[in-house]
Amino acid sequence: MFSTQNQMDLEAGLKQLVADEGYAYAAGFMGSMMKDMINLLPKRKQKEFLQLVQAHNDNFQVEVQSLQTKASVKIRRKDVGGPTDPSTERYWTM
Repeated sequence: MFSTQNQMDLEAGLKQLVADEGYAYAAGFMGSMMKDMINLLPKRKQKEFLQLVQAHNDNFQVEVQSLQTKASVKIRRKDVGGPTDPSTERYWTM
């Protein structure tokens, strides 16, 4: 994949930040930098970006425990608590 010099410099800087401060600090730092960068975008682009993030978060697999079988089941995060969630009474009474 093609990378610009800025992208390579950013990657090197992030690797150094993780090495010096650890993953938790680097994640917090990147979160605050991302907020600042999003604020520079026009409102329409901000909304598009946040919709992409929400779509990714909704499709993330989480583990729930089935009420009936007590087995662990993986479902999408957006389905937790809904009619397709085997860890809820609603699922078993439909």
